[in-house]
Amino acid sequence: MEISLVLIAALLYLGLALGFVLIVDNLVGLVFRDPRTPLQLPSFDIGRALAASQKFYRK
Repeated sequence: MEISLVLIAALLYLGLALGFVLIVDNLVGLVFRDPRTPLQLPSFDIGRALAASQKFYRK
């Protein structure tokens, strides 16, 4: 009984701590915005890659 109560309290504590960290992180992100634009990954055309791989496979 006591171990399960300690386990529940520990999990609740970890959940609250994680929630607090996420809230603070979002608030800091709102105040200090990054002026740089995020990296945009080039779109990967899966059809072209599949066609090229089949072409090289046939050779």
